[in-house]
Amino acid sequence: MSSVTILLCTHNGARFLQAQLESIAAQTWTDWALWISDDGSTDGTLDILRDFREAHPGREIRLLSGAGCGAAANYLALLCHPDLGPRRIAFCDQDDMWLPEKLARAVARLNKYGDNAPACYAAGSTVTDADLTPIGRLHTEGTTPSLKNALVQNVLHGSTIVLTAAAHDLLRQAGPVSVPFHDWWCYLALTACNVPIELEDAPALLYRQHGDNHIGYNKGAGAGRKRYRLIAEGIFRGWLTQNAEALLHADLPMTPDARTLCRDYLALQDRPAVARMLGYRRLGLRRQSRPGTLLLHAFAGLGYV
Repeated sequence: MSSVTILLCTHNGARFLQAQLESIAAQTWTDWALWISDDGSTDGTLDILRDFREAHPGREIRLLSGAGCGAAANYLALLCHPDLGPRRIAFCDQDDMWLPEKLARAVARLNKYGDNAPACYAAGSTVTDADLTPIGRLHTEGTTPSLKNALVQNVLHGSTIVLTAAAHDLLRQAGPVSVPFHDWWCYLALTACNVPIELEDAPALLYRQHGDNHIGYNKGAGAGRKRYRLIAEGIFRGWLTQNAEALLHADLPMTPDARTLCRDYLALQDRPAVARMLGYRRLGLRRQSRPGTLLLHAFAGLGYV
């Protein structure tokens, strides 16, 4: 068996954490380790984690303290921890529930690459309410990963991501960069370096929605209003620029075309809105759907992205 090291970041997650830990323990792929970085929890999170570690004495379970700088910084610091070394890595959120075959399916898809080749796996999810009643799906079917998409959209659901050791090593080269989201950063860095991304549409986990999700499910009127505010207030554009700047300055083996695309994208940010829109079209920046791409160009023409 090839071991998988699970990276779990926590912050005041006691309400749902026990169920997530039990779903990890129930994995059919039993060769796993667990590294946890807690970002200053003040509820019962640490007690739950310590009890879980004590209940699995033969397991590598390491509990660390985060820097208190938010989820993305916590995950990327853990990913780049000097004691971790290149390993097969799986990201994990504190409030989801993994399906029993999650790790086994990921390992099976990545085995064809071996740990000496960089590759990434991600899957779909079943979206649920706080009580785990299904309310929707996150799909990967029909998704075509590329840097032209990654610059304006993330399609990798973070807690489904599994990396080969070589992909982990590649991301470690860049260090814990300052970006809004760790999973989006993985998508950007891997596509910029032409790393294969294996997508499976079947759900790998139950993605719990409970009102405190950092971003959450993007369906429904409430989610639409939230995303419109992010665009109208310039927050989304700020994320895109922050991502691109981090990518351009990262110590990564980017392809020449990826480096040029990133530079050209950033050069457009000082241009008037209509010129920026035309530039996005020229560069081929796209969302995964045609309506999404048209909205991207429309918002760029209005000066929002």
